Amino acid sequence: MNTRKQRKPENEWVVVKKSPIHGLGVFAKTTIPKHTKIADYYGKEMKWKSFTKKYGPYKTHSLYTYPMRRIWKILVAKEEPYKSQNLTNYINESDRETKKSNCELKMRGLYAKKNIRRGEELLLDYPKDYHREWTLKNKTKL
Repeated sequence: MNTRKQRKPENEWVVVKKSPIHGLGVFAKTTIPKHTKIADYYGKEMKWKSFTKKYGPYKTHSLYTYPMRRIWKILVAKEEPYKSQNLTNYINESDRETKKSNCELKMRGLYAKKNIRRGEELLLDYPKDYHREWTLKNKTKL
């Protein structure tokens, strides 16, 4: 049995650690200039039909996914090694009211939308159809 603690992913720009928002989060190790590519989003590329067959409807199973609707495919990071080693899986959602996200997912990568200061938590605006598992568990209103 492997008792080694799994290493949290990090790169030259960011590190994963405890978040005051929810669980773990991604934080800037250094100042990240606007438009910088911070990390790749990687996962198993699947057709929508294959995804639905394996996991069920996207609306309720979208956690750890990156939809590529224009080409009708989806990158799925639900299973190892993608789930724990994909930095983007640890990014928390910005407040839905204020929309204070500082990064965005585009072209299979995570990019800075504005300058991000050292120590600042990276936040995304999740798509409206993204399943919020922790919200349902806590029975919190969206």
